[in-house]
Amino acid sequence: MRIPTIPKSLILLAMLLLAGKALAAPALNGLAIHTELGKEQFIAALLVANPSTDGRDILINNEPKQIQVRIVAPRVSSRSFKRMWIEGMAINSSSSELSENAEAMARFSNLLKIKLMEGDIFTIDRGTDAVTIYLNSVKLGEINSVAFFDLLLRTLIGPVPLSSQFRDGLLVAGDIDAGLLARFDSTVPSEDRIAAVKTAVSNQEQPAPKVATEEPQVTLAPVAVAPAVTSPGVVATKPVVTPDLASAAPVETTPTPVPAAKPSPSPKPTPKPTVKPTPVPQQALLDADAVEEEEDDLDFTAESLLQQQLYIAQLKRHTYKYLNYPKRALDRGWEGNVRLNITINRFGKVQDIIVVEESEYKTLTKEAEKAAERASPFPAMPEDLRGETFAFTLPVVFKIRSE
Repeated sequence: MRIPTIPKSLILLAMLLLAGKALAAPALNGLAIHTELGKEQFIAALLVANPSTDGRDILINNEPKQIQVRIVAPRVSSRSFKRMWIEGMAINSSSSELSENAEAMARFSNLLKIKLMEGDIFTIDRGTDAVTIYLNSVKLGEINSVAFFDLLLRTLIGPVPLSSQFRDGLLVAGDIDAGLLARFDSTVPSEDRIAAVKTAVSNQEQPAPKVATEEPQVTLAPVAVAPAVTSPGVVATKPVVTPDLASAAPVETTPTPVPAAKPSPSPKPTPKPTVKPTPVPQQALLDADAVEEEEDDLDFTAESLLQQQLYIAQLKRHTYKYLNYPKRALDRGWEGNVRLNITINRFGKVQDIIVVEESEYKTLTKEAEKAAERASPFPAMPEDLRGETFAFTLPVVFKIRSE
């Protein structure tokens, strides 16, 4: 029997089609809203080359991907924003992965210097050989590791995301609510805001020239972050750290007085014309505080960031044994998410617990709070972490596992 041969032209066409598919531009896979203390913070978008409802497939696929975060709150501090990514990685990564990506994570965190405002678009783009970060289409920097993108993505769609509902919204393979999509599309920065960001980024890249009377700079120690938690039948997430605040007093300069000229006895002195103040440029009328670096925000080194993330993982493991699934909730099939902000002192003793996100079932919310109380004292703060207290976020996912 003769086996038909396939023309080379068809083989070439098939190869081109496959290559085109592999290099396809990312398409919108899903949208999700993130809230804090009942207030919306941002709408996140996930774009992938091959839309899917399977988070694992999206994470392992070697293809162009993009994360977009559009701010809907009036302000989001750079410190809290970077903390979200630091914690998300610590909760969803192994110790070896954290160690391997410490340099990349430190660089990423140190790129986040600008306070975010309503309408801002923060973008993380995974290309063929690098990850590029933008704010309002202004390039903040680049990280030469595409694998790092997928570790960041775990914060949104990994085993312990910001919330299960948030993750579900990103994994709809393009089947997006029209109202949410319209809102996402209309969330954009103003032209003045874009110009302000460009100026801020330019100022970061080009440090101001030194002056003879320049004040000595103060070097600050890095800050700490904290972990997440998981237990059989209950998945939980953890900590975040608050840095010590520091600000340098502005240097005041006094103008040298000009000696007055002696009046001549004959002609009357001509009165000096009133000097009109120079109009303030439109750019300066923008809220300068919104584009400047936060004074209490500290740069990370790979070592300091890794220490924080490993501490987060330690707190997560510590909490495992204190999480229980309430019998009443099990009997009724209740599931839900709870997120707590917990503050501990240097010895690990709980100082404060705030419910950031409640479950629709009060039984689950109360159990999460009690678990945090039972877990006290937590592991003590490492000596190198500054401050008398340490604040962290603990997301707890109550989910009944099927046999």
